[in-house]
Amino acid sequence: MNLPANPAASGSAYLQTFKVFVFVIGFILVSFYLLSSILLTVIISFTLYALIEPFTNYLIRKDVNHSLAIVFILMLMLTFSIIAISFALPQLLGQINILKNKLPFIFSQFEHFLTVYSQKLGDFIGIDLNVSDILISVLSQSSSLGNTLLVAISEQFLAITLSLILVPILTYFILKDYKSLRNNLMNWLPNRNFELGWIIYYRVTCQLQAYIRGVMKQSLIMAIVSSLGFYLVGLDIPILVGTLTGLLNLIPYIGPLISMLLATLVASAMTPFDPSIIYLSISVIFVAQAIDNFLVIPSVIANAVDLHPVLVILGVLIFGNLFGTIGVILAIPALATAKIFYTNLYSDIYNASQKLP
Repeated sequence: MNLPANPAASGSAYLQTFKVFVFVIGFILVSFYLLSSILLTVIISFTLYALIEPFTNYLIRKDVNHSLAIVFILMLMLTFSIIAISFALPQLLGQINILKNKLPFIFSQFEHFLTVYSQKLGDFIGIDLNVSDILISVLSQSSSLGNTLLVAISEQFLAITLSLILVPILTYFILKDYKSLRNNLMNWLPNRNFELGWIIYYRVTCQLQAYIRGVMKQSLIMAIVSSLGFYLVGLDIPILVGTLTGLLNLIPYIGPLISMLLATLVASAMTPFDPSIIYLSISVIFVAQAIDNFLVIPSVIANAVDLHPVLVILGVLIFGNLFGTIGVILAIPALATAKIFYTNLYSDIYNASQKLP
């Protein structure tokens, strides 16, 4: 028999859930801060774990030794990556060099467009908008920021390189020992929370693995579609711009807008200048987004996450401010995980309170 809803029990359950939830989130944030130097390594390793585990499990079911199966899959992936990079890297480096040579003209065209349209806007609203002075100030600040960023990157280059070298080693041990470590950690849970812990873990891991595999496929499809589209419309450096479009698609809502701006700047720097290339390049991104939203997301990502768009936007902004680029990428899976944890925790606490006399 279903028990009637008890407002007092519901309020108490919300309060208890909130306290536990805040404690766990605080613990995770502190852990992220302490692990910030190797956070990129951990994220990449667990992403590879989510991608590789099904293949290693398949080999294990075929009576292949566990460690041998892991090494075989890692070596196969490394070999494929080296071959792919050997073909793609020269093309990308060549297109990056072209973009570097075009940057002065791109900024010149950008300034011209802003000047023309700001004059029209100024005449319309009756205000004199001096875009040139604004641009000079912004570009000088951007240049200073860029130099600071380059110095920071050069200082951290060795640490980043060492972190990436550790990725295959950490991935190997995660594939080999993760399940036993997980079981040991689960055994620390009190008996009354043991079942709840496994339920939350199962739902979170299923959702995160589905999401990771989905966004990897989504990014690859977007890069291929965009590169092909840019090539067909005659945009310069189509492979580079298409690849960046695929990567930027990992950033919800903001990524496609940055891709449009990038394609517009590259198209505006082409000689002879042809405005139709700008419109066609933007159309390519719209078509790619339509394919992504109507075909890729329903079939590849499906219901991996069920989050309100406003929550996604706020999450991206907050995580971006806290953790930078990595935070922007982690925002959606982190929010999805928090939602699963909170709803299951509340349900368990509320049901337990209903059973009390």
